[in-house]
Order: sequence, then structure tokens, then C-alpha cells
Amino acid sequence: MSLKHALLSLSYGPLRIVHRARRAVQSDTRGRLRAILFHDVPSEQEGALKATLEWLRKTWTFVSAEQFADMMSGSKPVIGDNLLLTFDDGFRSNRTVAEDILNPMGIRALFFTIPGLVELQSVDQQRRFIETNLYPPSSGEDVPNLARIAAMSYEDLRSLVDSGHTIGAHTATHARLSEVTDHGELVKEIIGCADRLRDGVGVEINHFAFGFGSLASFSPEALRVARSRFQYIYTGMRGDNASGVPPWAIRRDVLTPNGALWLAGAFTEGAADRRYRADLKTYEGWGSMDGSILTTHGRCQL
Repeated sequence: MSLKHALLSLSYGPLRIVHRARRAVQSDTRGRLRAILFHDVPSEQEGALKATLEWLRKTWTFVSAEQFADMMSGSKPVIGDNLLLTFDDGFRSNRTVAEDILNPMGIRALFFTIPGLVELQSVDQQRRFIETNLYPPSSGEDVPNLARIAAMSYEDLRSLVDSGHTIGAHTATHARLSEVTDHGELVKEIIGCADRLRDGVGVEINHFAFGFGSLASFSPEALRVARSRFQYIYTGMRGDNASGVPPWAIRRDVLTPNGALWLAGAFTEGAADRRYRADLKTYEGWGSMDGSILTTHGRCQL
């Protein structure tokens, strides 16, 4: 663990005490609404992931994507501490996690999926796609062990839906949308992504998360296109979604399956939220731009 993460882990206990004290002394009944994000889960890390989820649900209530959306839209109040579990990219390990861990625990997750990856028939093609599109050199992330990694199929996604989980759109090819300057290509990456998933899975796709998750990976134009199709848009920037957060600016805490429990706790308690406030303010400013230039697209395009 890095020194930075070690220090963040140490903040978990004090943050929990402060949160409990605030509620007790101020009779603060406001709830919290956060989302956590995982990606691939290697088999050797499944036990650690299960331990993390079991530990988190001692203090948080896991909610489904539908319940989360109801709270974000205001149709249901945010009561208590609520947590949405999400997975990005559509790795085959996600179905294993759902069947072996989530379903027995009664947790319903939201799986953001890339049709350009799911539709590849060859495992070798999938692995080249993952290395090139999900872990390009510019991402600064280490490429996972490609010898064991693969993507889910539409059959896998339908199985997740049958088990009560939700499928979301994650762009057509995991393009860094800030680098896509052609409007038609943006429409294909965002709108077409949802349409291909809808046709392949057989359900409407109402949630969208852009690739890489940072402010630098999105753009005002990409946000306009996404808002023309989706009410719920997810970032990779940390924060609580309970107090006045637009449903097109949803915050998520990125976690790792084998991370320390107190580090996961520190993130969900908001230990790193301050770092993202400026970027989120800029992002929300994009959504306040002249709505007259918001283009409306049909339901069958990306």
C-alpha cells in the first residue's frame, strides 16, 4: 500500500466518529448516497472482494440501480447510508462474481458494458481490445494478466439481468471521448452503444458511464450527447450523491478487490472527496450551458 493510501486508511476511524457524532448531536437525519466501482476481479481476489462487501454492509445498505435512480430523481427520499455497487467494462469475471458472491448476498449491481468488446467472438481479439482500448499507455495503468482475462457475452449479460442486475452503457469502444471531435462519432460511441446493448440484451439501457471517468476524459459536447439519451450519467470522480447532485453528474468511488478494508471505508466516508470538487464544479458547469444547443437523437443510433 502506498503512503498516501496508508494515511487515508488511518482517517477512516476518525471520519466514522465524526459522522456518528454529527448525527447524534445535531439530530442530522440526512442520508448518504454513494456508488462504488470495480473492474475485473481475478479469481484469487474473489475472497477479498467478498470480505470487503461484507464489511461495508455492516454500515451501508446496498441498493439496486433502480433504487439508486429513484433516490437520485427525488421520487424516493435518501434515508440512511446507501451504496450502489457498479462494475465497468464487462469482464467475464463479473458474471462469476455475480453468481458466486453477489447473488447469495442479495446485492444487485450495475454492470457498465462495452458492446465493441462483448461482440468480439475470439478471446484473442478480446484481449487485444482490452490491452489497446482499456489500458492504453496514456492511462498510466498496468495491463492485467491477459492470459486469463476475457469479456462477457450477450448471453452472460442476459443472465445477469435475469438475476436482477442492471446493464449500463460504457461507450461503444471505450474511446476517450474528450479526444473524439466528430459529432457523428460521439453519437456512435454514446447513443449507438446503448442501442446495441439494448438489442443484444433485450432491455432498455438507462444508465451511462464514460470511459476512464476523469474530467479530462469527457467534454461538454460529449455530455450534451449523453444527456440527450440518458438521465443517469456516471463519472469516476468521488463524492456523495445525496445533496443536490444532478443525475447526470453521479460520483463514484473507485475501489480495488484486494484493497485494505479501512481504505475502502475511508473512501466511502469521503476522505478523498475534496480532491475532486474543482473538477466536479467544472463538469456541472458544462451541464448548465445553453440548453438550446442540446441535440435530441433517436433511440437507435450508436
